[in-house]
Amino acid sequence: MKPSNRHKLFLLNLLILCLILYNCKSTVREFYYDNRIEKTDHEKIAEELYFNNVPKEQQKTDKDVLLVFSGSAFKGKTIIINKKDRLSFDLNPDHTGCYGILFKKVPKSLKKINISVEGKENIIFPISDKYDYIYIGDVAKSKRGITYSHNFPSYFCM
Repeated sequence: MKPSNRHKLFLLNLLILCLILYNCKSTVREFYYDNRIEKTDHEKIAEELYFNNVPKEQQKTDKDVLLVFSGSAFKGKTIIINKKDRLSFDLNPDHTGCYGILFKKVPKSLKKINISVEGKENIIFPISDKYDYIYIGDVAKSKRGITYSHNFPSYFCM
């Protein structure tokens, strides 16, 4: 094979590999945006409960985004956030079958979040300065749903 043909074959293989990797990554997550500014009564109550029950040093500030993880989506799993912080979802459901949610505040200055679910599933997504809350849960069996919101989530049973 001529050197120029090898070069073309290499570029074609590289292009195919990039397309496969891009398509595999894009099917792992689905993005949603909640652009409502006005809070519902339930969201106001949930936000008040959060700020009354979470220690001040762990509370979200204007410089942070609050990651909200669905307990049912991650039950029995450990999540590693940006290769350093761990959240374990080893809680049993309550009497209603609710697994609840876990919170993690991260600075907006990071610009992106890398979540590893037990080292098998990596999800990378951007942080937007426009949104204060990011909810991470399930959309389908093989996809994670990532919802950006201005308002504190009012749904605790996930």
